[in-house]
Amino acid sequence: MPPGFPLLRLPENVVLSVFRSLEAIEQILLSILSMRTKKIVCSLNLHSKKISLDACASCGLEIRFYSCVISVTFDKFEKRDAEREIVVIERPESVKLHVARKVNYRVEYEDYRWENGTFEVRDYIDHFMEILNHDWIDELTVRSDHAYPPEEIQQLVNGLEIRELSFSHDGNLRISDDGMIIYLNAIRPSRSFYLDRTPLFVWNHSRMSQFFVQNLDYIVIDDAPLLTLDDLLLMNTSEIQINRTRMIEKDFNRFLKHWIAGSNPRLKYLTVGDDSTTDDREEFERELLNGIDHRKIPDEEERTCVRRMGTYEERTETVSGGSYIRRKDGTEAIVHAEYLRFHLILQEFLND
Repeated sequence: MPPGFPLLRLPENVVLSVFRSLEAIEQILLSILSMRTKKIVCSLNLHSKKISLDACASCGLEIRFYSCVISVTFDKFEKRDAEREIVVIERPESVKLHVARKVNYRVEYEDYRWENGTFEVRDYIDHFMEILNHDWIDELTVRSDHAYPPEEIQQLVNGLEIRELSFSHDGNLRISDDGMIIYLNAIRPSRSFYLDRTPLFVWNHSRMSQFFVQNLDYIVIDDAPLLTLDDLLLMNTSEIQINRTRMIEKDFNRFLKHWIAGSNPRLKYLTVGDDSTTDDREEFERELLNGIDHRKIPDEEERTCVRRMGTYEERTETVSGGSYIRRKDGTEAIVHAEYLRFHLILQEFLND
């Protein structure tokens, strides 16, 4: 389309047809021009796959489509003092959109930038969510204690549903235990939280229990050396993945006996890395199932289960061997141990 083409002077049905033929990035850029173009883009019934917010110094926003990924950053023109403490989310003076799209088996990149007017960061978030018919933030990521204070992030997302609160690391910068607790208190995720390589040197069980008892879809913790059986029993969560603990087969045996009696009723999938002293799978399973009625599954028999360790899509996982156990209400599960990991699987199976 040549510069100066009077697009909006065309008949309404023609304008709508032109807007529909554009790429997502072009539709988004047009939506910012005026209230009229925003209304037209809203009428296209666009949908994004995922919207994420990064609580770093520029409050990055990522909009993921099936065809491309658009990253939005909000910057100030003046150089920041390296020692200046970031305490408030300031109105951006410059907005940049970085687009990555796959074209003929290779990735192409494109950048767009404009000077901002009176829009605050929250105005842009609301704008993108409205035109994309997206009513929540899929993931809010905090990378270190150098991010904005929790109260600033809380104010930024006030009134929005945050489905996943993720604590990640950025090089050597990691969020502290106290910082993690403050964020969890300030921003309650509706579906999940993810702790990536958080040291958890001072695991305060009374402080963490309030988060474990929430009706979450899933919890992922990479490193939880101080996790106890009581912590695991508190988790009122559908899917749990904990990559490293100091728990051993006797702890999991006690957990299974509690589960058979009716604990953790929402649980569908559990995988926990253990600190067992044996590499012998059969010996591990004997300790694991000691005193528990079970039915052995032949090692060569494979079962494919559905996992939903995430709010966006399903994935399948194939396991072989293990044993069937049954809860007192008749619910059947597979107990499976492999590579110093304990699994309890209740998800539906594709090869039933």
